[in-house]
Order: sequence, then structure tokens, then C-alpha cells
Amino acid sequence: MKLHQLRNLVAVADASSIRAAARAQGLAQPAITRGLRDLEKELGVPLLERHGKGASLSVYGQAFVVRARSILLDVERGRQEIEQLKGGSAGKVSAGLSSAVFLSLVPQVYPAFRKSFPDAHLTLTEGLFPALEPQLRNGSLDFYVGPRPLGELDKAYDLQLLFRNRRAVVCRRGHPLAQVRSLRGLIDAEWIMTGLRQPVEVEFEEQFAVHGLPAPKSVTQTLTTLPVIALLTSTDALAFLPQQWISTTLFKGCLQEIPVTEALDGPDIVLVRRDALPLTPLAEKLATLFERAAGTPYESR
Repeated sequence: MKLHQLRNLVAVADASSIRAAARAQGLAQPAITRGLRDLEKELGVPLLERHGKGASLSVYGQAFVVRARSILLDVERGRQEIEQLKGGSAGKVSAGLSSAVFLSLVPQVYPAFRKSFPDAHLTLTEGLFPALEPQLRNGSLDFYVGPRPLGELDKAYDLQLLFRNRRAVVCRRGHPLAQVRSLRGLIDAEWIMTGLRQPVEVEFEEQFAVHGLPAPKSVTQTLTTLPVIALLTSTDALAFLPQQWISTTLFKGCLQEIPVTEALDGPDIVLVRRDALPLTPLAEKLATLFERAAGTPYESR
């Protein structure tokens, strides 16, 4: 099994055509076809289903291409690691971050990383662990920083606690209910429903049920950051959000907390990386900056 065979398989999977894959890689189509047939012979299964409009992955190909991508990414990561160990400051680093991490840690981490590594190609992707886990598994992401994944974490990953978090009731500045100090007084308000678990309704309703209260009836569900910001700043809707939303300078002028007396625990913020493979020097530097930035002021309250 050779690396060029894996590259060809991934290229065909991306292009859904052997001809297009050959064109994209600057290779002759017969060379790719011959290499893929050799790979199929070695594995003993058909990886492609060939048809008039091109080629698509067989069920075996769909499974194997995931491994092929991971292998190619790790080979590239190894090449970059050698260059970095030789003293180079260039290279690629990719991290998956939750919105709370973007608001709380990135403003400190980003300039420090850029000062030390101005030539690095940095990719920061917003999301939660369930959505980003496939990219972490195949090596597209070096690590994840965000809410602790629900349930038992796969043994393929290493998890490190960065800080304990809490939620807050967040609203626009000047909200008519800003002086309320109990969830009971907010039940009849409009709410934006977000959460880490599916279905989202369960996690939202638990915030009230744990205090013996019924859940609000006027709710709007959204799971991405921009709609939440738009609704909070332009309407009287409320939302349970990580405390970083009201402590960041970005939103201080337009959002505020309704400090209810009920405790609103939030999920721990953790750093997750693959356990079997070490990070490249650049990725390790970035992860270390996140660890240091998490020390204060986000200690457990």
C-alpha cells in the first residue's frame, strides 16, 4: 500500500470522478485507475462503483477513505513537525473552539500566538464537540476546546479540564425584566433555546425543572451564534448562555445578565486531543496558550 494510492482514492472521493481526480492532480487517468485497482486487489474488496457519470465509493470505500484521509493528514503533520523541530515557524495549526472559548480565551491567546509565530497558518473553527469530533478523529483538527462532551469519551482521546463554568440569563441592555431576580418571574418571557444535548428541549426544560418550575412556552430554538446575537439584541427574548457572553467587552454595550438567585451550572470547559499522537510543536504551543489563559479569571466560582 502506497501513499499515492491513498491520495488518489481521496481525490476520486472528492471529485466523484476518476477523470476529474486525475485532472486535479495533474496525472494521467490510466495511472490513477491502475493504482486504485492495485489497492483494491491488495484489500480484496471493490473500493469504487464505476458508472457512466463517474465513480462513487462502495461501502468498503466509504469506510477506507476515512482512514486514508487520516493517514495523509498525519503524514503531512509529521512533515511539518520535522520542519518545526528544525527551527521553522511556519506550518498549519487547526483548533475547534466553542463560542464561549472564542469570547473568553481567544482574545488573549490569538495575539500571543501570532507574536511568536507570524508565519503560521492558523485555522479556528467554531463548534461543539459532536459536530467537530469527526475532524478531530481524522486529524483535520489538532485539538478541541469547549464544553465537556456528554457521556463517556472515547478512549482515543485525552481530556484536560481548563475551567469550570456557569450559565447566565442573558438579555439586551434596558430589558424590561432586568430587575427580576428569580426564574419564576421570567417564565412568561420569550426565550431562545440553545443547548449541548439533543433534543435541546430536554436540557432547556431541566434548567427550570430542577428548581420546581414549569418551562416557558414562548421559545425559539437556534444552535448557532449569529441568530442568538441577532435575537437577543433586537428583541425582548432571553437565553441561558455561558457567562462569557456578558463578561466580554464585545457584548458589554448591548447585552447584560439578569442575576437570578437560582444556581445555573454550566458544563466544564475542556481541551480534547487525540491520545495516540502527539501534537506538532506549533499545535502544542497553541494548546499551552489556551491552558495558561484559562487560569484566571475563569476559575470555578
